[in-house]
Amino acid sequence: MLTMGMLLKLPKWQTEGFVRSIFELIKLKLLVPEFSRLSKRAKYLLNRIKLSPLTEHGCLAIDSTGIKVYGESEWLIFKHGGEVKRRIWRKLPIGVNKDGLIVSRIMTNHITDDRKCLEFLINQANQEKVTEALADSGYDSNSTYELLESKNIKLTIPPPKNVKNSPVTQRRNTIVYIREKGYDAWRNKNKYGRREIVENTFYRYKSIIGAKLRSRKWDNQDAETLLGCHILNKMTNLGMLQSVKLL
Repeated sequence: MLTMGMLLKLPKWQTEGFVRSIFELIKLKLLVPEFSRLSKRAKYLLNRIKLSPLTEHGCLAIDSTGIKVYGESEWLIFKHGGEVKRRIWRKLPIGVNKDGLIVSRIMTNHITDDRKCLEFLINQANQEKVTEALADSGYDSNSTYELLESKNIKLTIPPPKNVKNSPVTQRRNTIVYIREKGYDAWRNKNKYGRREIVENTFYRYKSIIGAKLRSRKWDNQDAETLLGCHILNKMTNLGMLQSVKLL
C-alpha cells in the first residue's frame, strides 16, 4: 500500500480508500489497514528493504539533491502564526552504479556537508568493489582525496575554479592538468560525463516519486526515501535492455 500510494502520489488516507474500493470490486473480504497504522508501520521498511550493493568492480557516481518536507512551512504558520519564509529541506545523497541502479543512499538535514556522507555511501555500496568515485566539485577537498587514497579508490572530481594548490598528489595533479590543458581536456581524458547518470537518476526520482516528502517524522521520512530508491531500482531492472553478443 505504501508503494502504491507513493507511485500514485496519494496521501495515506486516500490510499486506504483506494485499496478498500479495489477489494470491494473484486469481492475480496479482507481488512484494509487504516492510514494511521500505515504511518506507524512505515519506519519498519528500514529493516526490510536493502539496496543491492556492487557485485562487480566498477565506478560509483555520487551526488545529492534536496527534497522539500511536505507542508512543513504551512504547519509552522498554523502553529505559531505569521509568515514563515524559510523552508525545511532534507538532502538525499546517493551512489549510482554504471547501470543506473542506486546502490547506496542516506538522508540528512539540509545543513549537512555532502563530504561527510561520502565514506558512508562508499561503504554501503561495498567498498571492496568500488574502483573509482565520480562526484562534483562540492565533494572536493584534501581530506576527501586522502580518505579515498587510503581505500585505493580513484577519485574523479573537478576542483573549484579558485583553487590554487594542494599538498595531496592526486588532487595537485588534477589542478595542474586543468590549468595547463583546460577543463574540457581533463573531462574527456577521465570520461567525466559518466557522472551524468546520477543526475538522470535524480530527474527520474523527482518525476516518478516526487520532490516532496509527505511524512512528518524523521524515521518515516528516511523510510520514504529508501522506498523511493527501491521502487526506482525495480523500474530500472524491469526496463533495462539485455544485450547479447551475436555470433
